[in-house]
Amino acid sequence: MHREAPTPEFASTTRPRSRTAVGRPRHGVRAPLPEPPTVRDGVLATWHERNRRVTLPHGIAMLTEWGNLDNLRRAIGESDAPFRGMVFADSDVHKMLEAVAWELAREEDDDLRAFFEDTVALLARVQDHDGYLDSAFGEYTGRERWSDLAEGHELYCLGHLIQAGVAAHRALDDDRLLGIAHRFASLAVTRFLADESSGYCGHPLIETALIELWRETGDDAMRQLAQSFLERRGSGFFRGSPFPPEYYQDDSPALTTRHLRGHAVRALYLNQGIVDLHLETGDARAADVVRALWEDLVSHRLYVTGGTGSRHDGEAFGAAYELPPDQAYAETCAGVALFGWAWRMYLLTGSAEHLDVAETALYNVVAAGISEHGDEFTYVNPLQRRDDRAYGGTESPGGRRRWFNCACCPPNLARTFASLEQYVAAERPDGIDLTLYAGARIPAAGASIEIDTDYPRSGAVRITVHGDAAAGRRALGLRIPSWVGAEQWTLHRDGAPLAVTAEDGWVVLADAIVDGTVLDLHLPMPPVILRPHPRIDAVRGTVAVRRGPVLHCADGVDTDLAIDDLLVDAACVTEMTGAGVFGPGLAVRATVADTARPLYGPQDARAVEAAETVIPLRPYATSDGGAPMRVWLPTLG
Repeated sequence: MHREAPTPEFASTTRPRSRTAVGRPRHGVRAPLPEPPTVRDGVLATWHERNRRVTLPHGIAMLTEWGNLDNLRRAIGESDAPFRGMVFADSDVHKMLEAVAWELAREEDDDLRAFFEDTVALLARVQDHDGYLDSAFGEYTGRERWSDLAEGHELYCLGHLIQAGVAAHRALDDDRLLGIAHRFASLAVTRFLADESSGYCGHPLIETALIELWRETGDDAMRQLAQSFLERRGSGFFRGSPFPPEYYQDDSPALTTRHLRGHAVRALYLNQGIVDLHLETGDARAADVVRALWEDLVSHRLYVTGGTGSRHDGEAFGAAYELPPDQAYAETCAGVALFGWAWRMYLLTGSAEHLDVAETALYNVVAAGISEHGDEFTYVNPLQRRDDRAYGGTESPGGRRRWFNCACCPPNLARTFASLEQYVAAERPDGIDLTLYAGARIPAAGASIEIDTDYPRSGAVRITVHGDAAAGRRALGLRIPSWVGAEQWTLHRDGAPLAVTAEDGWVVLADAIVDGTVLDLHLPMPPVILRPHPRIDAVRGTVAVRRGPVLHCADGVDTDLAIDDLLVDAACVTEMTGAGVFGPGLAVRATVADTARPLYGPQDARAVEAAETVIPLRPYATSDGGAPMRVWLPTLG
């Protein structure tokens, strides 16, 4: 029978207390704020409220309906239901606990609190006397512990348990879940640290979680195990597993490889851990490899929506420039993982480039993963849906679903939306960076910074400072997103225009955090036509349309015309009246291609029969999968 072990004493840590999901690094050039901002209004606030009112209650109900909680009860004889779901079903429970912890820190809720208390108590009952905690393994399942590191996901589940425990401790000052996670992690240290031949997890995540646990507890064994796992990966441990070594990022050493390959979510979580290794140890190998991998991503393997993974086979990255829109996997979890990797790269470098990618992923592929109401989800996010494209299976993009048998994405979205305010601002050595524009109040060491904006509906951002910041913390960095391009942005201080220029995506005002300062930043958001790199064969002769950070698409629910037959005039894109959560829709002039012709023939492929018309374009994230859709639109010439 399982029994609860006593909560251990944690070693003290000298670093300032963090209340964010990503802790304060030793070696970063930027750091999360000690206290996260408060998001008041705008899109991020809307998402917070939706998450609280709809997504979390729905997700908790799904954990019951799909058997995740019964799996845990079954392990201690509190349920006689058979094991249901994927072998890593426990991780969905842990992700929901993390999300609930962040939400309870924002505001108490009786139902969310009941779930948190009941589930933490359940995990304490399930945990074995030696610290092990996984409902899919053990004497009651017929699966031996640690017998399938390639696909068993025990360490992956532990990683999400650690992240939930860290969130509960930072957000709620509650160390019960942290103690449960620390006991299981200590068992992993005993099992894996001393013996390098003992392997590592087929699904990375444990690495970044262990480093976060070290940040929170001061237990250096956690950092040592994370570093050891990273140094081992690439040894070929998974040869002979169900997938080839590159699927597991196991075909070349993790700290020397220079290109992205294999399962996209696993690769991006692995990269988070590599960045964290540098942020905590200063390991130059780690910094070098993630810089090279980042360049490979943005130069060769990133969809315009921030999606990653171009192959359904293996949920994997493809070759350089292999970015087919209709075959795109672009898993929702990969969008979440990219957002987290990009944030860590910003902490490493201070570069606005990484925040631009994080923002693109957030407002497009991540936002596309959930319905406007908040209780239906997508697993994959293609950039084109055809009339006859069936995909099939529970991961079909033919429409959002209430839940999935492999339900990694919905609780991942829940924990992301629950913590979004943490990414609105960060510390720079001499002050504060504004990293994601949102209506918010930001604490700033003796001052507060009020942000008023409905971004990304518009690019108008008003910044008001109340109170004088402590000495040495007076600079304010304003990010000028790369999507602004050649458009003329403006900045006023106390009503007067400032003649300033952006350097590497930032305008830094050295004396801005002073009581009474009012800054008005205007980022123009006209529709912009994007053209693909000529080596992306699948979208040659097409254009995409972006307004601010938001990609738009043609969707069959908005027109009676056949989406796949449209030829657009890239010179004629206009804004429509009215505005949704992402701003106004757009419209483009188009004609319909002449398709009454042989599959191959001598006639002009651009011949048309229909008269010109105007078709609407909607934000990509609002397309719900119920009709044909295209992001990349063929042009008239």
